[in-house]
Amino acid sequence: MSKRQKLDHGEGPSNPRDTEGLCLLSLDGGGVRGLSTLYVLKHIMNRLNAARKEKGLESGRPCEVFDVIGGTSTGGLIAIMLGRLEMDVDECIQAYTNMMKGIFERSEPAKVWAMIPIYPTGKIKPSYSSAKLRQAVTDICTERGIDATAPLDDGVERSCKTFVCSVAQEDSSVVRLRCYQTATFSNVSPSIVEAALATSAATSYFETATIGNRKFVDGGLAVNNPAEEVEWEARDIWCTESGLSDIKELVSCFVSIGTGVPSPMCIEESLQLFATSTMPNLISETERTEKKIVARWHHELDNGRFFRFNVDQGLQNVGLADYQQEGRIDASTTTYLNHQMQLSRVRDCVKRLVLKQSVFTNEQEDFS
Repeated sequence: MSKRQKLDHGEGPSNPRDTEGLCLLSLDGGGVRGLSTLYVLKHIMNRLNAARKEKGLESGRPCEVFDVIGGTSTGGLIAIMLGRLEMDVDECIQAYTNMMKGIFERSEPAKVWAMIPIYPTGKIKPSYSSAKLRQAVTDICTERGIDATAPLDDGVERSCKTFVCSVAQEDSSVVRLRCYQTATFSNVSPSIVEAALATSAATSYFETATIGNRKFVDGGLAVNNPAEEVEWEARDIWCTESGLSDIKELVSCFVSIGTGVPSPMCIEESLQLFATSTMPNLISETERTEKKIVARWHHELDNGRFFRFNVDQGLQNVGLADYQQEGRIDASTTTYLNHQMQLSRVRDCVKRLVLKQSVFTNEQEDFS
């Protein structure tokens, strides 16, 4: 009998799904506000590792806790660092902070040049350098002893399956760039740095990313909240040959983390059309996705298997490129996490995650 068949669908302390079920992590896009995502995750991981220590168990990294990590835009960058590069959260925060400053800090002449929003041809001119982003990702990989030009999917079997979302310029379809193989056909095989550029190539911010003969733009333009993509990806991996149609039956804990609720006009350097049309649509898409997935996972929400964390106050005026606002992001996230409601939800989340055994023990669960 397969592990899938042995999972009890009921609730209770003896439910095998608590120890053998899937743990999923979804990371929204949001520019420098991605630091808020990392601060939330750091709080969860600190509480989790403290609980594990009390049980005489070793501490773990996100890649040793979650079976799937999926992200969009800067959430995609974080997903690559946590999943493919296997960083702990503290390492990721330091690397992410340095990356944001390196990318978004500009000299005075560069600021003047960026005020011209389009090229003479009428094409939108990016405000920031894709070369700087490429170099930042390369430097992070080098520090980890990894070649940034190595394939995102290098053929190594990892317990944590990591993917990032991007949007194909040719037909506006959402593409998942994976560090593993699935039954789903894809002729896109990016390197680590190509995947990083493809998921974060925000219109008016960076140049369109190229992988082979394909062009990609920021995944956040279509799925800034990738929770549904994480759900569907897990379903594609574990439900394809099982006969099960609902991945929820196999999930022990699903954590979705946002980057704070922004203001529709928080970007000052984009074209008026982008600021008044595309950006509000991106924000409303995030909210629509949240409502849809919460409605679909309401039973798991009520039973402490689904958690959505997103700072609701304090980040409204922090733009995607405001790297100087690290203190505000930290303070607003801390205030949010110290609210009694969030303290209780983090406690419940940790209670669920601390039961997970399979990834920590590097056992490959047979869900086929």
